[in-house]
Amino acid sequence: MDYKYRKSELDMNSLSPKTGIRPEFPGISGLGGWLILIQISLWLSLVFLISDVSQVNVFMDPARWVEGRGVDQQMYTEVIRPLLWFGFISSIILLMIVIVSLVLLYKKKKQFPRMMMVMYVLNVVIGIVTWILIARGEIPREQHVLDPTPAFHLIIRSLLTCCIFIPYFLKSVRVKNTFIK
Repeated sequence: MDYKYRKSELDMNSLSPKTGIRPEFPGISGLGGWLILIQISLWLSLVFLISDVSQVNVFMDPARWVEGRGVDQQMYTEVIRPLLWFGFISSIILLMIVIVSLVLLYKKKKQFPRMMMVMYVLNVVIGIVTWILIARGEIPREQHVLDPTPAFHLIIRSLLTCCIFIPYFLKSVRVKNTFIK
């Protein structure tokens, strides 16, 4: 009996030769369950990323760093500006990924789980690069306006998210049944 279940499961993993659509597994489907958390996180990410990108001229203003926080011009040019540009570019990339992910999610496309896994791994990479950019800057203690601790916490949170949701996207019956187009 167990052998028949495994054989039918293997047959269902293959794509239908006529339509190219994977047949549904027995069980649940739809955008419920844990996918509700995914939807909420995508919408919140969209709002926060739009907010970050829209305020780029405020963050990139050298006067804010040099006069407002007492950072010398050389440190701004060598350390802070490259970090700000990296943050801006990574925010734009993540914004595009989030928008594409939302479209794939609501169209129930089979590329959605893969796009989400890419986004989770990209968040880890962005966190690591941010942490390195902050840590590499030799800033005197009295002028230390950039703390690497939040970037390290971002890495840990991103790794935990990867450890939870990547296996979910790979193993969930709901995901396999929902994203079949």
